Amino acid sequence: MSRFVSLAALGVLSLGCQRRPSSPKPPSALDKVTEEGVPLSQVPLPKPVLVQSQAPVLIPQPKEIRFESHAGFTLTPETPIVLPSGLNSEEQRAVRALQEGLAKRLGKPLRLVSAPGPRQAIHLERADSQTPEKPEGYTLTIQPESIRLTGRDARGLFWGVQTLLQLLVKSTSTTLPRIAIRDWPTLSLRAVHLFHGNRALPFHQKLIQRILTPLKLNALFLEVEQVRWDADPSVAPLWAGTKAQLKEELAFARERSITVYPLLQSLGHMGWLLGKGNNARFAEDPATPYALCLNDPAAVKYLERFVAEADELFQAPAFHVGLDEVAMRGRFPYRSRPTAAPELFLKGVRHWHDFFAARGKPISVWADMALHAPEVNPAFGTAPRAADAARIRAGIPKDVILADWQYGTHEEFPSLRQLKNAGFPKLLAASWYRPKNIQTLSRAAAQVGAQGLIQTTWCGYESHEDVLKTQEKRQFTAMVLAAEYFWNGGGPAPEELPFSPEAVFDQHWSA
Repeated sequence: MSRFVSLAALGVLSLGCQRRPSSPKPPSALDKVTEEGVPLSQVPLPKPVLVQSQAPVLIPQPKEIRFESHAGFTLTPETPIVLPSGLNSEEQRAVRALQEGLAKRLGKPLRLVSAPGPRQAIHLERADSQTPEKPEGYTLTIQPESIRLTGRDARGLFWGVQTLLQLLVKSTSTTLPRIAIRDWPTLSLRAVHLFHGNRALPFHQKLIQRILTPLKLNALFLEVEQVRWDADPSVAPLWAGTKAQLKEELAFARERSITVYPLLQSLGHMGWLLGKGNNARFAEDPATPYALCLNDPAAVKYLERFVAEADELFQAPAFHVGLDEVAMRGRFPYRSRPTAAPELFLKGVRHWHDFFAARGKPISVWADMALHAPEVNPAFGTAPRAADAARIRAGIPKDVILADWQYGTHEEFPSLRQLKNAGFPKLLAASWYRPKNIQTLSRAAAQVGAQGLIQTTWCGYESHEDVLKTQEKRQFTAMVLAAEYFWNGGGPAPEELPFSPEAVFDQHWSA
């Protein structure tokens, strides 16, 4: 007997976490994603239904599943992989991922043959009439005589491979279940935010290989203030990462269909630069070297060298310049008086907007300065007055990607709707470690047609594996929930999930 399943009911253990000392902040966005998320009016979230206990729990849960308890296809070391002609470089990544994953179970890479190939095989194919007409969509059909995988695009093919490999991991043998899946993501950008440092590379590679890629997260925002940049190596801490390490991480991520975006704080949160040497002279308030003085040409030119160097290294579709909590510390304005705070903030937004427009890409900016907390209650914002928030929203160029960080466990987030109504078509949301926050913010982002979400981590400025020995491991096990909810635009409440994110993380981490 078979069942058709859409977004199967799911359940999870409660997680927790804390932020870095300053205060919360979220991530950014990608501009070459043409789809701005899928509003729920177009793709309604299916009602959860009970799945047969024998059915494998896949993360993220596919949109449509037909499962039969009968045995399906049995893999052997002699099973061939049949390929369509003219595979491009991105499609070839899917082939390499499949070969590598199957070799771990079967002991050797499977041979590749050209279509049509033998029937008893794994057939990788391009989209047909059954493949979802959605970016990153795929179908996977496993029958006793063959496995057939189609992708709407290269990433769809890649994610279909990840589903196939998940099924194999969950099986105690090399016989896969008889199953048919049609699947696609509701949100187009599904990201994780991390810091860098000289111990970050091996940790990040494990996260990418064992967590992000298998669970279909497709973007990474790397905060890279703590890197030994050529612009001025003297400001880097002893534990700073290097450009060579960054290059290696970028190549590693791209091979696994993950786009990496740089995040470099470029107005507030500038202690990484202004707190070094005699750089306090470049601060808006030299007594509190926290915000850059935008009216000091030497200060702006100095920072531009770091920003341009990071942009040239990453070659990303967009650049996240930060700009959150700009007035949180020190006097803002001080050196730039009588310019008022909203105008000074907008000067920073426009400067970086124009700087990157000349480089052919958009910027991403944290949205908190465009939000007045009482107006978007229970969501959060840092504009001190409603008039300030309105002035900032009106002054930000509408092609700027606004990233709305919201870390509360609320049912609704009016901030996203307010930003959408203010004319910003490109929106991101940013969640933190709390399970309910990830679920309901994902739902809110899907409802307004946002591009996607970023799962933030705030475990200090340096990133390394030792954090998994502390309470803050919860920030990383939360990535399992992010994968589920980002792909499906929300879903069942955390306590209804049929898996523990901690257990899933540990299983993948030790694989």
